[in-house]
Amino acid sequence: MAETQKTAERRVFTIIANIPKGKVASYGQIAQLAGMPSHARLVGRILSQLPDSTSLPWHRVVNSQGHITNP
Repeated sequence: MAETQKTAERRVFTIIANIPKGKVASYGQIAQLAGMPSHARLVGRILSQLPDSTSLPWHRVVNSQGHITNP
């Protein structure tokens, strides 16, 4: 895995881990905060590769309509 991809994943994971309980963020917002504007789909791809046993609050990430998107 390229270092830039690892860096992007770490930034995305850190942002998602810091979404407060009761709040949500969109894929686009996370991409923007991670310094990757217009890469919302990359955020989705990163999340789609999470193991089932993850403790990351992925359920706080929503699409642009405010809904959870399942693969």
